[in-house]
Amino acid sequence: MPVTRTRKPTEIRRREIADAVLQVIGQQGATSLTAATIAAEVGVTPGALFRHFTSLDGILEAAVERAVEQVAATFPDPGSAPVDQLMAIAAARIDLFTHNGGIAWLLLSDQVYLTLPEPALAHLDDLVRRSRKFLLEAIRAGAKDGTIRCDVAPEVLLLLFTGTVHAIIGTAGAHRRGGGRQPTPTRVLEALRLLLSPVSPTRKYP
Repeated sequence: MPVTRTRKPTEIRRREIADAVLQVIGQQGATSLTAATIAAEVGVTPGALFRHFTSLDGILEAAVERAVEQVAATFPDPGSAPVDQLMAIAAARIDLFTHNGGIAWLLLSDQVYLTLPEPALAHLDDLVRRSRKFLLEAIRAGAKDGTIRCDVAPEVLLLLFTGTVHAIIGTAGAHRRGGGRQPTPTRVLEALRLLLSPVSPTRKYP
């Protein structure tokens, strides 16, 4: 009896293709991103990609939209305490980025400006602006209610916060390959929380 093959709905296939882009970038690097490598990841022919997209740029835009969707899901409950919001978004993004190298590359590498079409870059820029606004508002709210230190400018604390989160993400990737031993992300985030808290003469690092 002959086997009847059915094509997946376009919406499902488009998502698979977008996810494949993120997989290829994360596993093989952005320089390996071609129609052939994307198709191989999906399990279709290169020509099949263009039954669902009109161009490679369209595929890249869909991949960025997929990444933005996943990163946007890391924004925490705005009703929680400001410092808890900061720790929640840090932990969620560390987990997402360390397990999804393609998403990390899109958000943390300057090479995206040489690789992605302008509409995709606009999506990423919007996400970065939204993230910065969220973090600054949380820091300022915490400084106002006394749960976050107010002796350092919010913009400086934001830089320390994002720099620490990015360092955790980068260190995790490097030491998975190199076998180096580093403090766990949880321990580093505990120290970051302590650095953000109001100065007390009796506090000690964990």
